[in-house]
Amino acid sequence: MSRIPGSSSNNESHSSRDGIVQQPLVMQHMVTGPDTNCYLLYDVPSRQSALIDVAGGIGPLLATVHSEHLDVRYFLFTHGHFDHIMGLPLLRSSFPGALVCMHRADFDDLAIQAEWGKNNFPPEILADPEAKKILEFDAAAFGVPDIYLSDGQELKLGEHVITVLHSPGHSPGSVCFSVGDLLFSGDVLFRDSVGRVDVLHGSREDQIHSVRRLYDSLSERTVVYPGHGESTTISREKLENMKVTIESVNL
Repeated sequence: MSRIPGSSSNNESHSSRDGIVQQPLVMQHMVTGPDTNCYLLYDVPSRQSALIDVAGGIGPLLATVHSEHLDVRYFLFTHGHFDHIMGLPLLRSSFPGALVCMHRADFDDLAIQAEWGKNNFPPEILADPEAKKILEFDAAAFGVPDIYLSDGQELKLGEHVITVLHSPGHSPGSVCFSVGDLLFSGDVLFRDSVGRVDVLHGSREDQIHSVRRLYDSLSERTVVYPGHGESTTISREKLENMKVTIESVNL
């Protein structure tokens, strides 16, 4: 488990560049399940927190939840692929007040995701033990979301606002979560790359539009925390991404 660079770790307020005083926001990160990044995000004064993409056991993050007496308000999912949601069934009953949040388009695809994968993924993927484990996940165990996410929707976390950016392409219901100068991008945007589209209802055209929308609408100093791999920045990816930059496509 690691604390995300640039996160706050004290209880003192700090001023943003526009002079508005904001309370500290703390993030911790661990790789869980099938090499998926799970993020714990919490507002220090209120102790309100969110867990993003719970894909497996998250013992170290739960230790922080308990030691810091955090109030888990949300389970946030950037999309509905099993490698991002598999950890929820074991956790949902432990946090009955937490709201499960996912875009409706991806929830609707949960029931057919495994069958599609078994019929469409190449043999080398289906032979992989980790992939087999993912495809055997019982989608019904996920349950029903409490909130269906939509573009521009805002979720309060103490003094902070998490804004939902609907970003289809990797999946029809992919979303990114933007808070301040941080972006949790799921499998929309990676360091040096973008999400694959050879999956259920993937769309290359939508993907390019979604990635460039992030480049156009977010500050260049925005730090991007993806669903897999290392963090990056909008300024870096819009110029250096090997798949989609602000001016070129190489897919």
